[in-house]
Amino acid sequence: MPRPPVISFLGTCFSFGLVLVFTVCMTFISVRTYVLYGSYTGLTDHFNTVGVIFLIFWLVVVALALRLLHPLLRLSPANFALVYAALMVAVVLPSMGFGGYFIPLIAGVFYYATAENNWSDLLWPHIPHWAVPRDLEAIRQLFEGADAAAPVPWDLWVGPLWWWGLFMLAFFLVSIALISLVHHQWSRQERLVYPLAAVPNMLLESLENPTASILKSKLLWLGFFIAWVLPTVNMLDQVLDIEIIHGFGIPGGRIEIRQFGLSYGLNADLLVVGLSYLVGLNVLFSVWFFHLLIAAEGALLNWLGISLSLPAQPHAPPNVLLAHQQIGSLACIVGISLWMSRHFLRRQWRLIISGAPDRASPISPRVAALLGLVGLAYMSGFLWASGLSLVWSLAFLLVALVIFFGIARLLAQTGIGRLRAPVSVPPILTNLVGTAPFGAQGLSAMGLSMVWTADLQLFLMGTLAHAFKVCEPARLNISGRKLVFFLSAAMIVGLITTMVCYIWLGYRHGLIHGYRWYFVMSPQYHWSWVANSINNPNPAEPLVAVFLAIGAGLAGLLSLAQYRFAGWPLHPVGLGIALTNTVSIDWFGIFLAWLIKLLALRYGGIRLYRTLLPFFIGLILGTCVGVGGAALVYAFYYY
Repeated sequence: MPRPPVISFLGTCFSFGLVLVFTVCMTFISVRTYVLYGSYTGLTDHFNTVGVIFLIFWLVVVALALRLLHPLLRLSPANFALVYAALMVAVVLPSMGFGGYFIPLIAGVFYYATAENNWSDLLWPHIPHWAVPRDLEAIRQLFEGADAAAPVPWDLWVGPLWWWGLFMLAFFLVSIALISLVHHQWSRQERLVYPLAAVPNMLLESLENPTASILKSKLLWLGFFIAWVLPTVNMLDQVLDIEIIHGFGIPGGRIEIRQFGLSYGLNADLLVVGLSYLVGLNVLFSVWFFHLLIAAEGALLNWLGISLSLPAQPHAPPNVLLAHQQIGSLACIVGISLWMSRHFLRRQWRLIISGAPDRASPISPRVAALLGLVGLAYMSGFLWASGLSLVWSLAFLLVALVIFFGIARLLAQTGIGRLRAPVSVPPILTNLVGTAPFGAQGLSAMGLSMVWTADLQLFLMGTLAHAFKVCEPARLNISGRKLVFFLSAAMIVGLITTMVCYIWLGYRHGLIHGYRWYFVMSPQYHWSWVANSINNPNPAEPLVAVFLAIGAGLAGLLSLAQYRFAGWPLHPVGLGIALTNTVSIDWFGIFLAWLIKLLALRYGGIRLYRTLLPFFIGLILGTCVGVGGAALVYAFYYY
């Protein structure tokens, strides 16, 4: 029975208010935890989007309880989907996607400058004044803490926050445009499975039909309790100093083959196991198989002495050549995806030119194209103004967008929540063409770009793809205008909250007392690469191009085999992410999920798979609720 228009309007307003409140709370808790607790929490760090699942789980529980009191108090599935979509934008901002690197990098280049590293001569003259704060005493107070009575020097930060804020908004526009233009192709034409959207969709179905809710499954609550206990007990250990167990998953050892320099971790994170159960067998097999194989390839290359003497590459495996092999595979996957979409993209182009609406797209193709062009223009101008030539600004942006687009595609196709890029964007260009074309000015501009191209394991394209998927069903009747309004509100509020909280908490408590990776190690790690590249310029490395081609060729062959041979067991995704640090950590959990799913399907068929499914959904929900609750305690216990 349809709700009266007034009730529907009030419900939408209430949902919008929830978005604003949840965005501020999730962002504030994440930032406060990193500054005060000083350790990794997992709340807003990966595509697993723990913080979002934590919030929407409790939203559904409360909504179902209110529904029992009066039917008019129910939360409509459409408004639930909008809240989820908006939070998928907000979750990107506090940590890996922006905030964790933004303030520490633009201020750390000054704070961590010493007579020994000579950054004051190597880097400072090439960094534009409009992009960074320049008051050394104010920066020292940010990292070490200021007097409680001293006011925060907001005037020092207004300029950098404004220009960087506009940059992130431009990046948001580009991301929403690209994902909107290909969404129908991915979701309806190619039928990508979007495993990470499975839990939000199940919660949405619980709102639509509470009598058939998956939350009624006893098996779900068994998995929930097992997964909830681990982060909860770990939190009690931290707060009450009880020595029981550590970590969010099942601790593991290592397999080491010292003769060949090989080492494989045996960690099993229950969240990874739960999410991996939703992923196709061929994808799971290819990830753990290629991790083992390409790690062995790295050992063989080291034994043969095939390597490059380059500065440590940000976020790359020890063998730089294998990082570029993975990039080649990822670029090939993007190229094949675009080739498969060519007829659809031609249709989108015609709609852009004609301005005709398209019910198949979340947003009008012409509007999406205009938003994307505006965003690309600003991003290109920003890179040019920061020190890259216009040609290299465009080239840099192209490489970055290919990587973002590729990881988003793999995420929708595979659902592995800890996907990430094999290496940061800047070293790809400097290794391919050498450092000379960029000079000290361009390399310093690349250092600034590490704010958004360094640790690519959570970004807007990937989360927006899932936001659109959950809001997609026609029965929800969500207009593109309303969707963009909710997404934009979350982006703006989350951005402001992130920037203000890091600065305010930094001056009150001192960033260096917080999470060491963000506030101590990361600025030195990233800017040292820039300084080393200036001090020790390197020429173009032909081997880099060779391994790029090897990676692309292997991915092409695997893709061909996948589409030609029914039941082909290997997916090219494994080639693109095999040696990323997240796969190195999680491969054994992925292997366990693959083995359980393989045995279930082989000996019990689809019926047994579906019978066990609530248990693994419980592992996901239990971990997210446990980690979310622990993050709340950490945020307000440590002060």
